[in-house]
This record gives sequence, structure tokens and C-alpha cells, in this order.
Amino acid sequence: MGYVYYPPTPIVISLVGEEGFKLRQQAQELALKTGRLKGAQSGSEAERSYGFLAQMVIRKALGLPPIDPEKDEGSDLTLPSGVKVDVKCRGGTLPFEEKYEGSGGFMREAKHNFFASQVYNDKLNANAYILTHLETPRAPKGSKTPLPGTPSQRKWKLYVCGWVSRERVKNEGVYLPRGSITEQGKGWFSYRSDEIEFYNRHLQGFKDLKDISTITPEDVKRDEERSLSLHLTSVDAVRIANNLVGLGVINKETAEFVKQDLGINGNVPPILSPNQYYHLLRWLKSKGKVNDNNIEKLMAIMKEIEYKG
Repeated sequence: MGYVYYPPTPIVISLVGEEGFKLRQQAQELALKTGRLKGAQSGSEAERSYGFLAQMVIRKALGLPPIDPEKDEGSDLTLPSGVKVDVKCRGGTLPFEEKYEGSGGFMREAKHNFFASQVYNDKLNANAYILTHLETPRAPKGSKTPLPGTPSQRKWKLYVCGWVSRERVKNEGVYLPRGSITEQGKGWFSYRSDEIEFYNRHLQGFKDLKDISTITPEDVKRDEERSLSLHLTSVDAVRIANNLVGLGVINKETAEFVKQDLGINGNVPPILSPNQYYHLLRWLKSKGKVNDNNIEKLMAIMKEIEYKG
């Protein structure tokens, strides 16, 4: 019997206490020993240690041997079925949330990121990816919290979110070149490398970590052949649909379908500030191209933001 689908609700594993601190130390030692891989976007020392830590937790749960830093097999671990898996881990001081609130009061769906250079690197022979998130104590602004931390710290948790086939990431994920912007919480940031976004809600989840060992080549093949899923936040999908109406690519009825299908009720906030919209309309009014009626229409959609000191 192979893998049985389970919703991608993260399994949360505490990494505090003596045992957790020991694992964190071992992960840091591995990151120091292996060093940065030449020619690969393998991340900083802290980011590499996060990956080792996630891999160690999964290996332990599956009864697999410890990591051998001398071996480079092109993947992180091989399951009993022969499926080769890479364990992906991104870290941050916030817990992993399947949905989070952004601007305008609308919820945003969580996503995972892949380095495009790794997904398309034929020397890395993983058939599937396991996606994880490490919650860490706070670090100095602008840097990742380094492992191992201290024995007394209580905020170390690993979220094991689910798995996806490598080919499905290639076929469905949204490639974003370096410099592309993406929403994070109520702000925005630009990618420093070529990335592929894949949304958490489309992963295949686990009821128990031992379920990982049930993935077979047939399961991977079925995942590769799944129908196309939407890899945008609902809010961004509506933003793009509205822009496509303005460009004459789709009609208003199709844009309305997007809103209804994704359950977006109301007007999504713009990427630019509403004040910039008002400024443009007032400039157009000064040129005699629009009037107060146009400004009143905008007021029904978005409010101007006043400085409050």
C-alpha cells in the first residue's frame, strides 16, 4: 500500500530541551563541515543548518541512518520504495500559518519557495520534495537566527507541511526571476535569486511523519499528472484579473468569476498606495480629463490615507 492523501496541515515538532538542543548542535556542525556548495544557491550557513536539522528530524522518525556528509547522492534521503527526496526548510521567527492576514483585511494563503537553479539542476536527482518551516527565536534585524541557540530557549519548532513531486513543481509552480516582488504579511520584498513559488494548500500532507516512508514511485507519478492548481494568493489572482480587464485581455464577467470562485468579497487593496491613485486623478482633473464624479467613484472603492503623526 502506498501513500494515502491527507490534507497539508503541518505536523509541529518541538525542538527544545536537551534533546532538541543536541540536534541543533549537530545540524550546525554539519553546516560548518560541509561549507557552501560551489555553484549552488545553497543559502547561508544558518539556512543550510536549518535544512540539516529538518532532514535529521525526518531521518530519525523514519529510522533511517544519520546524514553522511562525505556522500553526495544528489538528494537528501532515499525512501524504502526507492523514491529520492530533498528536504526543504525555510526559517523565521514567526510560526508557519496556512493563512495570514494582509492589507485590506483579506487572508493570504501560505506559499513555499524553491531555488529555480536547484529544481532545474539535473545533477540533483530528487523525485520529490518535503517542505518544512523552522520557527526560531528572534535574531538581530536582517539576519537569520543561527543554530544551535541556547539550551534554555523555548522557541524552536519544526513544521512539516507536506510533499510534492519535483515535476509538479516544474509544471505548476510560478517561476519568478530575481528582483520580482512578492507580498509578505502587510509588506513587500523583492527576491534576491530566481525562485519558484508553490502554494501550501496544494501539497500532499501527512497524518504522521512515518507516512513519508509510504510514498512510492507510483505516488510520485500520480502527483506529476495532477491537474493545474492556482499558485497565487486569492488576492493577487483578483488583482491580476482586474488588470487583465483594463488591458482588454479578459472581460469583467471573467474577473467576477475569479472573485466568486476564490471567495473574495469586496475590493482588494492595490499594490501602490491609494494616495497615489488619488494624486493621479487630481492631476487628470487639473488637465480637464476627469471630474469630481471620477474621484467619488474611487472613494467608493478605496479610502485616502491621512497622516496622523
